[in-house]
Amino acid sequence: MKRDDLYAVAEAIKGPMKDFVRESRVRTALLVNHSGQVLAQRGFSRGFDVGDVATLAAAAHSSAHALAKLTDSDRWTHLHHAGREKQIFLAPFRVGDEELILIAIFDDDSTLGLVQLFFDRLVEAIREIPQLQNRLPKGDAEGFERDLEAGVERLLSEPEDD
Repeated sequence: MKRDDLYAVAEAIKGPMKDFVRESRVRTALLVNHSGQVLAQRGFSRGFDVGDVATLAAAAHSSAHALAKLTDSDRWTHLHHAGREKQIFLAPFRVGDEELILIAIFDDDSTLGLVQLFFDRLVEAIREIPQLQNRLPKGDAEGFERDLEAGVERLLSEPEDD
């Protein structure tokens, strides 16, 4: 996603992401595109580095997508891991030509079922955002790093509002 588009999209996604975090009771949520470019985040603290989580999520998505192809599946639905104290939910979805990935980290205040329910509602809300309608084709490989840096730069330059 180009730098000029990023700010408008990020602003439009703030409301649905805030609602998702509140309703699903997750502690941390991050929305990235397939290349790890940060579009929105809620609840990050010093315990997690946003750039690292975004990059790892994009890599996990790429790996899961390759594994799905081995099973003659066009796509995968989600990954879930339950640790001793925290759980992670990672799920892709399409909005026009853009593939987005939600990463949600939650604890005993939420459940996988609750996260899945409100993930579906988040996807519906994001698909209604006008700035994501009729998207331009995906960027080329040369723009990958530029776009990733633009996402992190935007994220670090704006204070989180609650």
